[in-house]
Amino acid sequence: MPQKDIRMLIQAFVLLSAGGLMLHVRIHPPAASLFNWLPVVFGAVNILLLPLLFRRAGTAPLAFMLCCITVIAGTIGMAYYSIVEWKEPVTLYTVLFKSTLADIVILAAKVPLGYVLLRKVGGTAPAAAGGRCYDE
Repeated sequence: MPQKDIRMLIQAFVLLSAGGLMLHVRIHPPAASLFNWLPVVFGAVNILLLPLLFRRAGTAPLAFMLCCITVIAGTIGMAYYSIVEWKEPVTLYTVLFKSTLADIVILAAKVPLGYVLLRKVGGTAPAAAGGRCYDE
């Protein structure tokens, strides 16, 4: 993949991370609770550190692993918050539009984007797979 395409994917990753961080800070200000600082730290890692790691083939697997860890942590945190703060009857409408499901889906979009970056940057480990790649 041309270098320009990889830069565009990294920019998409940064923009998706920045949008999620700004949305979170608007809804849950960090000054309101110490618990609200954890997503700010994860967001900063996604915006500042992971793009640098995704640029090199040797560090792309680490970047993808950290991306997945932050997505899993965010999903668990948002699902927990949604369940604890649930006040309405459980219907399809309330699950789709009154819970954090939409936020979780937006966050989950980072996993396939990170995977494409991992594959395109060349962050596979052929030695670990015995010289073969099984997912192609």
